[in-house]
Amino acid sequence: MNKNIIVLTLAFIVSLSVNSQSLIIPDAVTAAFKSKFPTATNIKWGKENATEYEAEFKLNNSAVSANFKTDGRWVETETTIPVTDLPAAVSIAINTKYPGAVINKTEKTEMPGNKIIYEAAITINGKKKGVELKPDGSFIK
Repeated sequence: MNKNIIVLTLAFIVSLSVNSQSLIIPDAVTAAFKSKFPTATNIKWGKENATEYEAEFKLNNSAVSANFKTDGRWVETETTIPVTDLPAAVSIAINTKYPGAVINKTEKTEMPGNKIIYEAAITINGKKKGVELKPDGSFIK
């Protein structure tokens, strides 16, 4: 019993020390972020993977996330949008392929080269599904 308490206490202390370490964002990343999103508020940084950082923030009252490579190169921006902001071709494509589906959440993803993808979380026959479409309404997945 005593061993279990000691092990649990040590595990708790280690987890606290790991969580208390702050994430160091490279200067190139913060400079690129500030340049691209000068009016962003409520910024929270995380690490997407070994070579990419992600900022989650508010911009014009929308929930946004943006990813940058460690050298500051912008990777993508995802913005939560109202269903009513989906292009007509995207809404029509979803409703045609999934009649009766309820669109729960929608996002617009922008990438370099003016590439745009729309993502929608839908519920169809009680099952949740994620779909991705190009602005012309063609499905990606």
